[in-house]
Amino acid sequence: MSRYYTRDVVQVADGVPLDWDRPVAHLRPVRKNLREFRFEVHEAFTDGGRIATRFTIHARMRKGGPVSTRVHMFAEFTPDGLLRRAEQLTRAVAPTEPETGE
Repeated sequence: MSRYYTRDVVQVADGVPLDWDRPVAHLRPVRKNLREFRFEVHEAFTDGGRIATRFTIHARMRKGGPVSTRVHMFAEFTPDGLLRRAEQLTRAVAPTEPETGE
């Protein structure tokens, strides 16, 4: 995590604030169950150290098969590229659901 996030990162995902410890706890079991993944970026706009983006995470899990999650995110980065703050909305989509330009 320290390669990508500031130690005081604040991430708000679907209204739930996540500090450093919550993503770490979430990522450990995901890494054990994850077989492969890819990000499909639909749009991204930057302004200095800020980004607004819409993307889909496609993943294949050891248990449960393929999953896809659409993400709308506004984020702020430090000058050296670490994520400092992010607000995101997510929703599960069918793994084969096409991009609709929403």
